[in-house]
Amino acid sequence: MGNLNKQNGIVLVAAMLMILMVSGIAVTVMSGSGLDNKMVNATQESYRTESSARGDTEKVIKGELDKKADNQFLVKRSAYPETQEIILSTGDTKVVMTNENKSPVADLLECPPRYAPTPNIKCNYLKLRTVRDYGKGDKHTMTLNTGIEQEMIGGL
Repeated sequence: MGNLNKQNGIVLVAAMLMILMVSGIAVTVMSGSGLDNKMVNATQESYRTESSARGDTEKVIKGELDKKADNQFLVKRSAYPETQEIILSTGDTKVVMTNENKSPVADLLECPPRYAPTPNIKCNYLKLRTVRDYGKGDKHTMTLNTGIEQEMIGGL
């Protein structure tokens, strides 16, 4: 019994220190996993937005092709509005088409060489720029550029 009176609470102090250290480690691990969750969610949202933008671009292309001869892909550079842009879609996603033919003298340019080129075929180079905002408060912007090389008869 005399030995118990001489311990003066050393075991209690050691146990308290161990509990404090384990609690500190637990808090550190939990805060790290919260940051990991935020990073994973941000990456997933970015992938979802990119996938959605690709889908919207494909939907616009299909919609224009369904118009047959009245589609905007057949518009030459000289027929573009002054801004040199044609807006094909609005809403959550904005798809803007620009004609990339930079030649000041010709609406259509020579196509890249092919194995068996057809005479009098020229190319109309188009760029579709799809813009979609995402994230908390739409503070991030996803821009997706798609190029279209369209072969056309040179006299059209």
